[in-house]
Amino acid sequence: MTSVASVLAEGRRSGHKLKSYPGPAPGGKPLALKLQQEVYSILNWTPVGWKVACTSDQAQKALDTDGPFPGRLFAERLFTTGQHVPTEADNFRVTEPEIVFRMGSALTPREKPYSTDEVLRAVESVHAGLEIVNPRLPKGFEDAVEWYIADGALNDAMVVGPASKPLAREAYRNITTRASRNGTEIGSGTGENALGGPEIVLTWLVNDLSERGIVLAEGAFVATGVITEMFSANRGDEITAVFSSLGRVSATF
Repeated sequence: MTSVASVLAEGRRSGHKLKSYPGPAPGGKPLALKLQQEVYSILNWTPVGWKVACTSDQAQKALDTDGPFPGRLFAERLFTTGQHVPTEADNFRVTEPEIVFRMGSALTPREKPYSTDEVLRAVESVHAGLEIVNPRLPKGFEDAVEWYIADGALNDAMVVGPASKPLAREAYRNITTRASRNGTEIGSGTGENALGGPEIVLTWLVNDLSERGIVLAEGAFVATGVITEMFSANRGDEITAVFSSLGRVSATF
């Protein structure tokens, strides 16, 4: 497994698409998550939070899976709104408008599942966000879902907008956003498109990590999944998303 993890880590580090597979696909989600953690150990980047993939029906259909899965976010590929995001020519640059939480206190593993109210009490701020997704394995979006999990849930980069104060629980699902590419609108959506609401996604992640003995750290960002149509950017494009209650986030490539 170590050699497979080393190849995946180098693919993440270089940003380039792999020309061949480093070995057989992981046999099931638990092994894929174990491989994901080994990749992170070899990569040795600075973790700053988590993303949750496949929280919308559209994303689940696109990746041929029936549920979400997590991946880490790293300081080396974390950007603030308006920044240029370097990418390679062979990247997909699928750009996903997402609602992002930042944790004000840590949530540690325990036997009893966390409730949504408990989880929201630990939130420090909420942000408009753009996640950049880039499958690095040869078949791109036609691979086995276990490869997506092992490959960091396909995360490439995260762009985060200014902090807003936490909202009432019932408000999150009603957040709306409109996304544009170079000034032309290309997508819209609402918070409920992500598992019924981003607060539900956050709770899912906390309990998934808890079951695996992983702390959701104080200060961690959590990107809760795309809430618009899925679209790609070309190098030179500017992508902007404007969220009700949260403001604007943008990036150039």
